[in-house]
Amino acid sequence: MTHTADDIKSRYTIWLAHWVDKTNYTGAYGIWQHSEKDSVDGINGNVDLDVGYKDFPTIIKAKGLNGYGKELNPPAPAAEDGITVEVTIDGKKYSGKLNKV
Repeated sequence: MTHTADDIKSRYTIWLAHWVDKTNYTGAYGIWQHSEKDSVDGINGNVDLDVGYKDFPTIIKAKGLNGYGKELNPPAPAAEDGITVEVTIDGKKYSGKLNKV
């Protein structure tokens, strides 16, 4: 990788664009783009071919990136230990929860 500074390589996952059958790059990378002029049935024109070595969808979702909110574990619903009641006294309505004693 002649176009990326070492501090960038250590902070980010590298997308290696090396258009050969077998790369001789020895550094770490998460995606290898091995062709920019290949073909895929049903697509007109050239396409890139890449190999992914990490589960990027899971990483992106877990970090809340690309419009995903961070997945939170919702709290369990509280145990139902009472009932909600409504009463009318002197024409005025009152409501609340009665708890078991």
